[in-house]
Amino acid sequence: MTAGVGLVGALGGAAMGGLAAVRGARMGAETTARATIEQARTQERAQHDHWLRDERKRAAVLMLEMYDRFTIAASNVTRMFDLEIEASADVWSAYCTSISEIRTAYFPLRLLGPARVHQAARELWQLIETYHEGIQEWADGIMTATDEIRSGWRARDEQQRYSLGRAHSDLIDAASESIRGDGTLLRSN
Repeated sequence: MTAGVGLVGALGGAAMGGLAAVRGARMGAETTARATIEQARTQERAQHDHWLRDERKRAAVLMLEMYDRFTIAASNVTRMFDLEIEASADVWSAYCTSISEIRTAYFPLRLLGPARVHQAARELWQLIETYHEGIQEWADGIMTATDEIRSGWRARDEQQRYSLGRAHSDLIDAASESIRGDGTLLRSN
Protein backbone atom coordinates (compact mmCIF):
# COMPACT_ATOMS: atom_id res chain seq x y z
CA MET A 1 0.00 0.00 0.00
CA THR A 2 2.81 2.39 0.73
CA ALA A 3 4.12 1.63 -2.69
CA GLY A 4 0.68 2.47 -4.10
CA VAL A 5 0.54 5.73 -2.20
CA GLY A 6 4.07 6.51 -3.34
CA LEU A 7 3.12 5.72 -6.93
CA VAL A 8 0.04 7.93 -6.72
CA GLY A 9 2.13 10.68 -5.11
CA ALA A 10 4.78 10.34 -7.81
CA LEU A 11 2.19 10.43 -10.56
CA GLY A 12 0.47 13.43 -8.95
CA GLY A 13 3.79 15.21 -8.58
CA ALA A 14 4.70 14.46 -12.19
CA ALA A 15 1.31 15.72 -13.34
CA MET A 16 1.67 18.90 -11.28
CA GLY A 17 5.21 19.37 -12.59
CA GLY A 18 3.95 18.83 -16.14
CA LEU A 19 1.16 21.37 -15.61
CA ALA A 20 3.64 23.86 -14.19
CA ALA A 21 5.95 23.27 -17.16
CA VAL A 22 3.05 23.76 -19.61
CA ARG A 23 1.98 26.91 -17.75
CA GLY A 24 5.57 28.21 -17.75
CA ALA A 25 5.93 27.48 -21.46
CA ARG A 26 2.64 29.24 -22.15
CA MET A 27 3.68 32.28 -20.14
CA GLY A 28 7.03 32.35 -21.97
CA ALA A 29 5.27 32.09 -25.32
CA GLU A 30 2.88 34.92 -24.39
CA THR A 31 5.78 37.11 -23.28
CA THR A 32 7.64 36.35 -26.51
CA ALA A 33 4.51 37.10 -28.57
CA ARG A 34 4.00 40.45 -26.79
CA ALA A 35 7.66 41.37 -27.34
CA THR A 36 7.42 40.38 -31.01
CA ILE A 37 4.26 42.46 -31.47
CA GLU A 38 5.88 45.47 -29.76
CA GLN A 39 9.01 45.07 -31.87
CA ALA A 40 6.88 44.95 -35.03
CA ARG A 41 5.00 48.09 -33.94
CA THR A 42 8.25 49.90 -33.17
CA GLN A 43 9.66 48.91 -36.55
CA GLU A 44 6.45 50.02 -38.29
CA ARG A 45 6.60 53.40 -36.50
CA ALA A 46 10.24 53.81 -37.48
CA GLN A 47 9.47 52.99 -41.12
CA HIS A 48 6.52 55.41 -41.11
CA ASP A 49 8.65 58.15 -39.54
CA HIS A 50 11.35 57.56 -42.17
CA TRP A 51 8.77 57.73 -44.97
CA LEU A 52 7.20 60.87 -43.50
CA ARG A 53 10.59 62.55 -43.10
CA ASP A 54 11.43 61.77 -46.74
CA GLU A 55 8.05 63.09 -47.94
CA ARG A 56 8.40 66.24 -45.87
CA LYS A 57 11.87 66.81 -47.25
CA ARG A 58 10.66 66.24 -50.81
CA ALA A 59 7.72 68.63 -50.32
CA ALA A 60 9.91 71.33 -48.75
CA VAL A 61 12.52 71.07 -51.49
CA LEU A 62 9.83 71.26 -54.16
CA MET A 63 8.32 74.39 -52.58
CA LEU A 64 11.71 76.05 -52.28
CA GLU A 65 12.61 75.19 -55.88
CA MET A 66 9.31 76.61 -57.10
CA TYR A 67 9.90 79.73 -55.02
CA ASP A 68 13.27 80.19 -56.74
CA ARG A 69 11.59 79.94 -60.14
CA PHE A 70 8.94 82.38 -59.00
CA THR A 71 11.48 84.99 -57.86
CA ILE A 72 13.31 84.86 -61.18
CA ALA A 73 10.06 85.10 -63.15
CA ALA A 74 8.72 87.92 -60.94
CA SER A 75 11.97 89.84 -61.33
CA ASN A 76 11.78 89.48 -65.10
CA VAL A 77 8.17 90.70 -65.17
CA THR A 78 8.93 93.80 -63.11
CA ARG A 79 12.01 94.49 -65.24
CA MET A 80 9.77 94.17 -68.30
CA PHE A 81 7.23 96.56 -66.78
CA ASP A 82 10.05 99.03 -66.08
CA LEU A 83 11.23 98.63 -69.69
CA GLU A 84 14.59 97.27 -68.56
CA ILE A 85 14.06 94.25 -70.80
CA GLU A 86 12.02 93.83 -73.94
CA ALA A 87 8.34 93.09 -73.48
CA SER A 88 7.65 89.45 -74.24
CA ALA A 89 4.77 87.02 -73.93
CA ASP A 90 7.34 84.43 -72.83
CA VAL A 91 8.27 86.50 -69.79
CA TRP A 92 4.62 86.81 -68.76
CA SER A 93 3.98 83.13 -69.46
CA ALA A 94 6.98 82.06 -67.33
CA TYR A 95 5.68 84.23 -64.50
CA CYS A 96 2.15 82.76 -64.71
CA THR A 97 3.62 79.24 -64.82
CA SER A 98 5.68 79.97 -61.72
CA ILE A 99 2.55 81.05 -59.85
CA SER A 100 0.83 77.77 -60.80
CA GLU A 101 3.90 75.80 -59.71
CA ILE A 102 3.97 77.54 -56.34
CA ARG A 103 0.29 76.72 -55.81
CA THR A 104 0.91 73.09 -56.72
CA ALA A 105 3.97 72.82 -54.46
CA TYR A 106 2.22 74.42 -51.49
CA PHE A 107 -0.42 71.75 -50.95
CA PRO A 108 1.85 68.73 -50.24
CA LEU A 109 3.73 70.87 -47.74
CA ARG A 110 0.44 71.88 -46.17
CA LEU A 111 -0.64 68.25 -45.85
CA LEU A 112 2.63 66.77 -44.63
CA GLY A 113 4.31 69.55 -42.74
CA PRO A 114 4.16 69.86 -39.00
CA ALA A 115 2.32 72.95 -37.73
CA ARG A 116 5.33 75.30 -37.91
CA VAL A 117 6.18 74.30 -41.49
CA HIS A 118 2.53 74.53 -42.47
CA GLN A 119 2.28 78.02 -40.97
CA ALA A 120 5.50 79.23 -42.61
CA ALA A 121 4.42 77.80 -45.99
CA ARG A 122 0.99 79.40 -45.65
CA GLU A 123 2.51 82.80 -44.88
CA LEU A 124 4.84 82.55 -47.88
CA TRP A 125 2.01 81.38 -50.14
CA GLN A 126 -0.29 84.19 -49.00
CA LEU A 127 2.44 86.77 -49.60
CA ILE A 128 2.99 85.34 -53.08
CA GLU A 129 -0.74 85.57 -53.77
CA THR A 130 -0.77 89.20 -52.58
CA TYR A 131 2.30 89.91 -54.68
CA HIS A 132 0.57 88.34 -57.69
CA GLU A 133 -2.46 90.58 -57.20
CA GLY A 134 -0.12 93.58 -57.29
CA ILE A 135 1.55 92.34 -60.47
CA GLN A 136 -1.89 91.81 -62.03
CA GLU A 137 -2.84 95.39 -61.10
CA TRP A 138 0.43 96.63 -62.59
CA ALA A 139 -0.14 94.65 -65.80
CA ASP A 140 -3.74 95.84 -66.12
CA GLY A 141 -2.83 99.52 -65.68
CA ILE A 142 0.58 99.72 -67.30
CA MET A 143 -0.64 101.54 -70.40
CA THR A 144 -2.50 104.29 -68.55
CA ALA A 145 -0.50 104.65 -65.34
CA THR A 146 1.04 107.96 -64.37
CA ASP A 147 4.62 108.22 -63.14
CA GLU A 148 3.28 108.59 -59.61
CA ILE A 149 1.28 105.35 -59.88
CA ARG A 150 4.30 103.53 -61.35
CA SER A 151 6.39 104.83 -58.47
CA GLY A 152 3.84 103.43 -56.02
CA TRP A 153 3.92 100.06 -57.76
CA ARG A 154 7.72 99.96 -57.57
CA ALA A 155 7.68 100.87 -53.86
CA ARG A 156 5.07 98.20 -53.13
CA ASP A 157 7.08 95.66 -55.14
CA GLU A 158 10.21 96.43 -53.14
CA GLN A 159 8.39 96.11 -49.81
CA GLN A 160 6.70 92.88 -50.84
CA ARG A 161 10.01 91.38 -51.99
CA TYR A 162 11.46 92.10 -48.56
CA SER A 163 8.46 90.38 -46.91
CA LEU A 164 8.73 87.46 -49.33
CA GLY A 165 12.41 87.04 -48.52
CA ARG A 166 11.69 87.01 -44.79
CA ALA A 167 8.88 84.46 -45.23
CA HIS A 168 11.15 82.34 -47.43
CA SER A 169 13.79 82.31 -44.67
CA ASP A 170 11.15 81.36 -42.10
CA LEU A 171 10.07 78.42 -44.26
CA ILE A 172 13.66 77.23 -44.62
CA ASP A 173 14.13 77.44 -40.84
CA ALA A 174 10.87 75.60 -40.13
CA ALA A 175 11.59 72.87 -42.69
CA SER A 176 15.13 72.41 -41.37
CA GLU A 177 13.86 72.02 -37.84
CA SER A 178 11.22 69.49 -38.85
CA ILE A 179 13.74 67.23 -40.58
CA ARG A 180 16.64 66.70 -38.22
CA GLY A 181 19.90 65.03 -39.03
CA ASP A 182 19.41 62.49 -36.25
CA GLY A 183 16.20 61.24 -37.83
CA THR A 184 13.90 62.68 -35.19
CA LEU A 185 10.63 64.14 -36.42
CA LEU A 186 8.85 66.90 -34.63
CA ARG A 187 5.39 65.52 -33.88
CA SER A 188 3.25 68.62 -34.04
CA ASN A 189 0.79 67.57 -36.77
